Amino acid sequence: MEISEQALVPADPDRTWRLITDPRYVEQWYAFGGADIELAAGGAMVLRWDEHGAFPARVEAVEPGHRFAFRWLPEPGDLVEIDLSPEGDGTLVRITESGALEDAATSAMAWRNSLPCSPRSPRRSA
Repeated sequence: MEISEQALVPADPDRTWRLITDPRYVEQWYAFGGADIELAAGGAMVLRWDEHGAFPARVEAVEPGHRFAFRWLPEPGDLVEIDLSPEGDGTLVRITESGALEDAATSAMAWRNSLPCSPRSPRRSA
């Protein structure tokens, strides 16, 4: 099974890349409880939500400015692929999640609700 969502982000691909891979930004638009990302193929990743807990993943692909992919753990977890394409003054972000998708409708809604978030400066640690 596969779901796909997309949105136009009002930022260039390099800035958008930081928004989807820098934990300081990821916690603002998706993993509101925080994120740890080892940005290399095979790297460890954890996304957290206060109301849902922590979810481990493994980085599958890192193509700066173009593509970021990770797989939810445990194996053989669903694959999430985030592709970036320049479009006008912004970047088209397409998120595809494939695999068993225990609850495809909820996954699609989560990505759809996250995508419209506008880019902001990362929260600074105290």
